[in-house]
Amino acid sequence: MGYEKRAASLADRLRVDAGAAVSLTQGSRGDFEILLDDMLIYSKQQTRRIPDADQILALVRQT
Repeated sequence: MGYEKRAASLADRLRVDAGAAVSLTQGSRGDFEILLDDMLIYSKQQTRRIPDADQILALVRQT
């Protein structure tokens, strides 16, 4: 649903700010999920919104 640019930007920020190894997988249903070591830490299906980079960085650092 057009989240590619936002996902790529978020991935770049995670690589730079958190030193994370990031991969993107395009889905077909508008899902936007973030997994850390195979653990779901964010799901657009649950929150009904796309996260900002600061929110995801905080989640990554908490985990």
